[in-house]
Amino acid sequence: MKMILIILLIFGGITFSSIPVWAEQIQGPSLMKIVENFKPSNAILINADRPSSAKPIQFYDFNHDGQKEIIITYEIKAKEQPSPSQFGVMILRKKKDGNWIKLFNDQVQGVDLDFSGLADITGNGVKEYLWGVTIGAAAGSQLKVIHWDGTSFKEIAAEPYHKLDLVKGNEKLGIVAWHMYIGDSYLVDVLKWNGEKLVYDQELHSTYYPIVEKFYKNKIRKLDAWYYWYCLADAQIKANLFDEASKSIKKGKLLANKLSMSEIVQDFNDLSKRLENKKNTTES
Repeated sequence: MKMILIILLIFGGITFSSIPVWAEQIQGPSLMKIVENFKPSNAILINADRPSSAKPIQFYDFNHDGQKEIIITYEIKAKEQPSPSQFGVMILRKKKDGNWIKLFNDQVQGVDLDFSGLADITGNGVKEYLWGVTIGAAAGSQLKVIHWDGTSFKEIAAEPYHKLDLVKGNEKLGIVAWHMYIGDSYLVDVLKWNGEKLVYDQELHSTYYPIVEKFYKNKIRKLDAWYYWYCLADAQIKANLFDEASKSIKKGKLLANKLSMSEIVQDFNDLSKRLENKKNTTES
């Protein structure tokens, strides 16, 4: 048993917390032999930052044949540091003859592997694989949604974000992308798969809205800044909370006026027009 643990630790700096998860699927040395046969020789296995349960090796039965595929996340460090690394994901399947084959492999240049997880975004009963690579502090991260169509894996959506979340509604599962606005303020988009692409979903946005509201109310208690009110108003418009949005716009606009920020005042005026347009559309 001691030798097994040593082998696992050698390949990719694997933590003890990962070992029980793998042991439930394939014995440690056998699993690592499979992984080593496919991953780039200069790559190391890594955990994504989120969710906390993410491991460098995950298992999921995409085609529901009783045999789980292996999902591997890895990093190829740049020769010259601190240049960006190459972050990759690979999906392996066991054939009937007992041999393994590579079904999917993709790499993205960045500074961190932010997300790696499974969720049924399309609603067809088969989970998609979601992975996000951080490009930079200002640029944020790029999420990719990988879908199994019955014969192969395909990237069906890509979405930039600075913070990522998932929200479950009435028979719907959506992706929540927080986009940096100014500093620690964000404009929030709640997206649902419509059969062709990710689009805004008002129902899911309303379901998720209390989280956004709590975030900004906590921020405003510490600092009454116009940009928090702007982002809160944007979220309220998307959630069809028109009276609340109107109040937030007035408070934010007042703060911008006090600072003589004419361009920001105009932004609030534009936000007011957007509010009225959506209000009229909704009521008509």
